[in-house]
Amino acid sequence: MLAAVLAWFPGGGPTAAAAQPPGSGERVYVANQAAASVSIIDAASGEVIRTIDMTELGFDANCRPHDTAVDPDGRHWYVSLIGGGHVLRFTADGELVGRAPFETPGLLAVDPASDLLYVGRSMMAVNPPQRIGAIVRGDMSVEELDVFFPRPHALTVDPESDRIFAASLVENRIALLGGGSGDLALADVAGPPHTLVQFALSPDRSRLVATAQLTGKLLVFDATTAGLELLTEVDVGTQPWHPVYAPDGSRVYFGAKDDDAIVEVETAGWTVTRRAAGPGIVEPHGSAITADGRYLFVSNRNQKGTYTPRREVDDNAEVGTVVKIDTETFEVVQVIEVGAYAAGISIGPAG
Repeated sequence: MLAAVLAWFPGGGPTAAAAQPPGSGERVYVANQAAASVSIIDAASGEVIRTIDMTELGFDANCRPHDTAVDPDGRHWYVSLIGGGHVLRFTADGELVGRAPFETPGLLAVDPASDLLYVGRSMMAVNPPQRIGAIVRGDMSVEELDVFFPRPHALTVDPESDRIFAASLVENRIALLGGGSGDLALADVAGPPHTLVQFALSPDRSRLVATAQLTGKLLVFDATTAGLELLTEVDVGTQPWHPVYAPDGSRVYFGAKDDDAIVEVETAGWTVTRRAAGPGIVEPHGSAITADGRYLFVSNRNQKGTYTPRREVDDNAEVGTVVKIDTETFEVVQVIEVGAYAAGISIGPAG
């Protein structure tokens, strides 16, 4: 009957939306590093539905929320506090329910096949421990895993093979850790110093891509090989930051931070196909994509202060942005204002 009714409305537009139960859809979580807050955005409308102020939870204004992650069912989400020295766990409603002490935490990666959340070290850490963290999400207990190289930053998980990938900011080296076994293998990456910022693993788990800050490249590795064979390098722009795969594996998206641009790379031939720039895209940082692949969300630091906010502020740099991009047209359909220095971003079900 519903299908028959929707047939009278081209595309099923408003009627289809109204049929969704309350709380359905996806949420976007953005760490506002200079504002000591996290913005929670409704992915469908682009509305900021909640802002979590870390100073109201007992942390100071310099706690620097850096990255976010969300559980597969959306019931809990996480944020790393570089200056606050903790990883925090919240319910979907924004209630703080757990905390794990961790020195200069950086990027976060949820393992959907276990109860573990992995955490790297911040770029801002001068000489952090040569270890990453494994946090049990249920009780927020912490174990540290040796990687034996300085400043481990880039981080992702392959849940099917129970492997964790981490990379050094200083050396061209990637660690492959067995989550269950604890086994460690190190893979060297050829070339000049790359400074590997972040990884993304293809949906079919065959390719691992890494953005290289210093060389301006997207590095493509064969994730099926023990030594992570480097297959190709793609010149993509100045300081490529956090990448994300399209759900069908056909594209990789990321910001070129110092170009004030967002880049699309097709994976069949590994070539840059489109770039987006314009108002709201200022020092793009994190990337997240909806489950259907239709919309890409990219956070923007705006520390240059070149974006003019819609609301009155003393300094334009006090406003960060999240741009919502239609992946079919590769055009910005919405600029969402959030806290200053919008950094790590994640997306998940509403919970």
